[in-house]
Amino acid sequence: MTHALNFALAALAAALLTGCGTLSKDDSRRAAKPKPDAPKTQPPAVSPAPVFEPKIVSLPFRVDVSFSEGALAKLRETNADLGVSADYYGAPKDPGMEGLDPDLGIWLGGEMETIDPVNRSLTLKGQVDAARIAREVSGDARVKVTAFPVRAYAAEAAVTCTEFDEYLSIAVETGGTVNCMLEGE
Repeated sequence: MTHALNFALAALAAALLTGCGTLSKDDSRRAAKPKPDAPKTQPPAVSPAPVFEPKIVSLPFRVDVSFSEGALAKLRETNADLGVSADYYGAPKDPGMEGLDPDLGIWLGGEMETIDPVNRSLTLKGQVDAARIAREVSGDARVKVTAFPVRAYAAEAAVTCTEFDEYLSIAVETGGTVNCMLEGE
């Protein structure tokens, strides 16, 4: 029995040694054969679009509001408040890019505060994405501040306010002024 066992082990070892590195007929059909007309170089790998992390910065600035006597009287008479909004924007590095605001270019965000006409100034946050500005905006970010009566149609129809439009960095240093008056004053 030992002789038969030794013979079986030897036959198994020989079968394993001769079978190393070869494919059976079934395996050879599954093996990929190189194509003779395949290009010798691989095309460059397309890297995924980079992910940009936003870098939100706050550049607060002060806005002073002045009222003509007629505008202030109309706001008080109608119990209207004053909405003050800021739009942050910039000129695009690529003027042909999609989604541009026709008036502002690249819109970078905005904010709005509502104040009682008794208040004559407020501080806006000036929050913008500095990484996006560096990536998409040619030059510095700008801010456009507008003011308008809210919560009273009679005041909305009768009172108009000027706009403040400046580079955000200058608005931080100097602040801005908006003047409100009655239509036709």
